Amino acid sequence: MSIKVTPLHPKFVARVEGVDIACDIPDADFADLRAVFEKHSVIIIHNQNIDDEKQMIFSKRFGELEMMAPHLGNNGVPRHISVMHNEDKDGNIIPPDDKRMIYQSANMIWHSDSSFKSIPSLCSMLHARVLPPKGGETEFASMRAAYDSLDSKMKKFLEHKVVIHDFANTRKIVGGQLSEWQKKNLPPVRQALIRKNTVTNRKALFIGGHATSIEDMDKDNGKALLGELLEHATQKAFVYSHNWNVGDLVIWDNRAVLHRGRPWDIANYKRILHRTTVAGEGPSI
Repeated sequence: MSIKVTPLHPKFVARVEGVDIACDIPDADFADLRAVFEKHSVIIIHNQNIDDEKQMIFSKRFGELEMMAPHLGNNGVPRHISVMHNEDKDGNIIPPDDKRMIYQSANMIWHSDSSFKSIPSLCSMLHARVLPPKGGETEFASMRAAYDSLDSKMKKFLEHKVVIHDFANTRKIVGGQLSEWQKKNLPPVRQALIRKNTVTNRKALFIGGHATSIEDMDKDNGKALLGELLEHATQKAFVYSHNWNVGDLVIWDNRAVLHRGRPWDIANYKRILHRTTVAGEGPSI
């Protein structure tokens, strides 16, 4: 395999060509791919003809897969594949006001997958199966670039701060309801506000829609600071918007980027993407 890497943004994101993840990629070639991931945070790979099994096999090269929590988006069935979709079991489009779509609308809030878990995830992989004719992009924001642009005084202030991340927060924002399982098994967790990549030695902000408060700060002041940091981190200079094609596989580093889905005509067009999430190696603190 001969990998060709093309940067797509001045700060992060690269397109990788010469990869067929349906094949058994040699260890040396996978090491090259992993190095691109560590450097660029987001990898775009076009034209991947894969099913769930092949996606899971490839994802496991990065580490152990997370088991998705049971929720309305996956019909309450925990599994390694989470389907981002607006299609019911009979193949019909789910109405926009259906509670399943209201629940999934939280995906349009800037967030890092599984930051609400005591061991946050390493990365996510999303594969496009069915797409609308327009809209439905996924945006990514570089938390490394956002951190680098802070002044030294702010960096020092934030260095040892701890943030509370709560899964319920994004659902409250959209008016979605938590299941009894979620209430019991997904309590708020503590995360480091600044995370350092041990491979690249680069630091990144670790914030997003699940972040609710900062320890040892007044609640309102902490919430305000998180809001200011999020606004700073998601400014245009740090954001890349991916326009999907069927067969695209996008891999992103949940330690270093935030992401969010964008709207489309959900009442008239289907959008179906399958996601795997790779577990992290340990807590952020």
